[in-house]
Amino acid sequence: MNAVDCPDGLARCTGGIVEASRLTMVPQPCRGTPEQCACPWERVAECDRGCVVDGVVVVAEREKASVQLCAPEPDAGPRARTLPAASPGRCEEDELYRCASGAVVACTEGAVVGVCVHGCFAEGASVDREIDMSREAAFAILCSR
Repeated sequence: MNAVDCPDGLARCTGGIVEASRLTMVPQPCRGTPEQCACPWERVAECDRGCVVDGVVVVAEREKASVQLCAPEPDAGPRARTLPAASPGRCEEDELYRCASGAVVACTEGAVVGVCVHGCFAEGASVDREIDMSREAAFAILCSR
């Protein structure tokens, strides 16, 4: 049977709405509407202050998705301490930022750019290069809150 495997465990935020992917298979060729033929996403939250970064997709548990992807309160405090000197870091080819052992790595620089105050929200969490974002946005998404 030809089918597209739709993954579980992804979260995205667009227009202030957080959605989580749902595990399923879509038969190919699909004879339904475009919505029926696309991998399903379920709405899990609405952000009071919008998304940290619109359009970002991360691997995250449903329960943590809105906490990591919604913009934090203005007085939420720091999520990371920045580092004055670059330190070596390792990333996958398509990653923009990666969090490992509590450190956020800017992949294009191959350098640790911050240390999460409360560690990574998930070990090895990353954001892809498809979305351009600031270091502060990466800290908000990748560091535990």
